[in-house]
Amino acid sequence: MATNITTIYRARTERIQTATRYRTNTQIILLFGTVVFTLVVIGLGATISASSTVGINWEYGQYHFFMRQLLGVGLGTLVLAATSRVPYQLYQRYANVLFGGALLLLFMVLLFGVRVGGSARWLRFGPVGFEPSELAKFAVIVLMASLITRGSGVFDDVKSYASALLLVVGSVGLLLLMQPDFGTTVLIAICAFMVLWVGGAPPRYMAGSAVAGLIGGILLAVMAPYRLDRLRGFLDPWGDAADTGYQLIQSWVALGTGGLWGVGPGNSRARWFYLPNAHTDFIFAIIGEEIGLVGGLFVITLFVVLVVLGWMVARRAPDHFGQMMAAGITAWLGFQGLINVGGVLGWMPITGITLPFISYGVSSLVVNMGALGVLLNVARQGGNPVRMRK
Repeated sequence: MATNITTIYRARTERIQTATRYRTNTQIILLFGTVVFTLVVIGLGATISASSTVGINWEYGQYHFFMRQLLGVGLGTLVLAATSRVPYQLYQRYANVLFGGALLLLFMVLLFGVRVGGSARWLRFGPVGFEPSELAKFAVIVLMASLITRGSGVFDDVKSYASALLLVVGSVGLLLLMQPDFGTTVLIAICAFMVLWVGGAPPRYMAGSAVAGLIGGILLAVMAPYRLDRLRGFLDPWGDAADTGYQLIQSWVALGTGGLWGVGPGNSRARWFYLPNAHTDFIFAIIGEEIGLVGGLFVITLFVVLVVLGWMVARRAPDHFGQMMAAGITAWLGFQGLINVGGVLGWMPITGITLPFISYGVSSLVVNMGALGVLLNVARQGGNPVRMRK
């Protein structure tokens, strides 16, 4: 009798826990959808304003970039729906193939890439353009998480740890620097470090590689003339306000013009060729000008919520691979947003990195939404919160 009662109690408890877990996962997924939908809508509004002058000037038409971004939203939604249904464990099986494909595309960029603004970052297939560095972010996260999960001895000794970093981050970083794309290289390194930290890398290994990466980043920044100019523009924009500091100063002018509530949607003055790259790298300045400090803080808050939700998904992931994948994707979206906004505000050097879900860029938007779909799949399979490190 007692055994039957115990069995019934356990079954009831398990049903309650399962129902609670399902409700929590559903709530997280709905919150994710609401946050990203809001960011995409804000991005479309900012794009139609910031890109209209560029479209007219290039004789593409006022709504050219907006319509392409709208197409990106449609494609991205389809990709998100697909990746949210694909079991994320499948990426571990094909991690090597995915990484090899990303390396091949990055190499093809060096041979056949379309050069824009001094960098060759795009591959064009007829009317369709694609930026392989976007796929490389995801491929690095997947391969690093897969190597750790497989027990490949990444943390056995310093040599194995350094070899893994050079194999994964070093190879991708080298190809990116040859484009050149320093900002994406830094972002990928940050994502890899997040995966390593969640994966249980020894603190002394991470500290050593962080110091080495910082020294290498500084050397790379001062060795290239254009990067050195960006650094000077960041440290003292008024020292050369007509050249190296021009973009940052115009960004400040736009943000200052917006004040608390903004000058109103579509009324930006900075977009009239005062602020370069207004619809891509500096779209946050247009948002701040048109909907003010309140609107800018609202966008930042949405990204903070996105990161918190991503961290919750990582903590609730059903296995170690899922934890590292979710943490890596969250770091990708969160740090990319931080680096972009930091550059617009003058808190960080300008890197040319776009604002996820908001800046104009079809391939970036589609890949970001695809990565979000993977995160949602981890959330759908998630369970009770667990410790992030072994």
